[in-house]
Parts: sequence; structure tokens; C-alpha cells
Amino acid sequence: MTVIARLATAAVLTTALAATPAASPAASPAAAAGYTPERVCGSGFQVLNEHTRPVTDHTNTLYGQVFLLYNGLTGEHCAVNMKRYSVGTPTKMSVTLLVRRDYFVVQDSATDEGAFRYYAGPAKMKANGRCVAIRGAADTAGAADADSGWSRWVECGRKQVLEGGLRRS
Repeated sequence: MTVIARLATAAVLTTALAATPAASPAASPAAAAGYTPERVCGSGFQVLNEHTRPVTDHTNTLYGQVFLLYNGLTGEHCAVNMKRYSVGTPTKMSVTLLVRRDYFVVQDSATDEGAFRYYAGPAKMKANGRCVAIRGAADTAGAADADSGWSRWVECGRKQVLEGGLRRS
């Protein structure tokens, strides 16, 4: 094969891969088993895609994905760590949701940890306009543990929406 033919083949493959849509939460192995972040958190929760975090080890292997969800009717945030590796086999994993009281002090936290087959969570809390942060971790059976690291403080100021579009203070 000539150099030009190789370059043309590489260009076609690169274009095809770039056009392939990114995997959605519904396309995950856990979703294939019937589990999605929305189903885990419950009715009315919506994924806040901009706050989704990968759970990876030092080699960048994807072991899970942490999702932050919000329910405007209840004013609750919810965090879920969906498995992407060893799905269906119980392995140690966790998810934590923090609510910040002021600039340096954590007001409260919710954590779910244990040996799970599909996901860790839900970790739910009302933030009442305060900032939240999420973190997920997974045991990689013999390798370095996988971790998402803490997210930055997000969702600051979001308040519960009541009927008629009013916001609860």
C-alpha cells in the first residue's frame, strides 16, 4: 500500500470516528440492564450533563461515571455513580454529594458505598440555593483505585420551583 493510500485510509477512519456520536447514559452497560441515573434517583430528576464526571484510574481506564441530577419540584440534588467496568459483578464503589454552608464549611453530606453490581447511589440532599459538589470512586480489583476527584462547587443559588413558577427561598 502506498503512503498516499495509507493517508487516505487514515483520513477516512478519522472522519468516521469523529462523526460517531458520544455514548449517552442510556448506552451504558448498566442502562442495558435497565438502570439509568434518572431511574436510580426517581421520578422528576433530570441529569445535569455539564456536571457529569468520569471515574478513572491512573491509566485513564473508565470504571464509572458520576452523574448529578436535580428535581425542581422537590428541590433535591441526587448523585449516582454508574458502573462502566465489571458491570453485573459486585465491586466496591461509592458516590458522595456535599452541600456547602459557606465558602469553606461543608453543611452536610450524603454517601452511598458498598459492593454494587450496577451503581452506587442515590445520594440525595436538598441544597436550598447552596452549592453542591460530587465525587465517585471504584475499586479496580488489584490495580490503583479509580476516582473522579471532587467536582468544583456547582449549582450555587438553584432554588426549588413551586407550582406557578414561584421559587422557594
